[in-house]
Amino acid sequence: MFDATRPITINLRTPGGVKTVRVRFPSDDEWIARQRRRKVLVKQLGRGISETTVANGEDVDAALVATIRDGEEPEIDPFEAMKVIEQLSLAEVDDVVPDGDSFKVTLRVLGATTVHLLKMPSAKDVFEYRRGFARLLDMPFGRQEVTINIASAAALYKKLVTSTEGYVGEAPIIHQAVALKAAIDAMDTAFAEDRDANF
Repeated sequence: MFDATRPITINLRTPGGVKTVRVRFPSDDEWIARQRRRKVLVKQLGRGISETTVANGEDVDAALVATIRDGEEPEIDPFEAMKVIEQLSLAEVDDVVPDGDSFKVTLRVLGATTVHLLKMPSAKDVFEYRRGFARLLDMPFGRQEVTINIASAAALYKKLVTSTEGYVGEAPIIHQAVALKAAIDAMDTAFAEDRDANF
């Protein structure tokens, strides 16, 4: 069972030995703020090739770890903070199974396997989710800046979810966003297969 209220101990392997960091799981508002502060930069290099980087991602994660830590020892640098947040945000899709007019999404998360049953979204739902999920700014010199708003995913998730398994309380927003994207991707794949079968 995944319990977002339970304290978490993360062991970081470093050249100086193992560092044990104690944290709490970030709140939904903290995940939203983190995603908004992380600016994803896409630079077009030419010939259809692009380079994607996250500007100051380590500083954003270090600020979040400073907020959720229990104590200040041992000292960790911003890159180690990124490893802590990477472990906390773990949500890998194991399976997506169509179930009538719903999708059953199985996620592997920190210390548990969870299941989300989501109703099929309408075309309007998907359009509004995609429009609100990412903000893309074109910048000089062939660059683009992308800002992610996972609150958009949470709003649609809450509209579609019928049940969850493997959680004490509600699923955190970071898991909601992954489960929703998996369901929409599965719906898009099924739609493409149906379209191809019609020709």
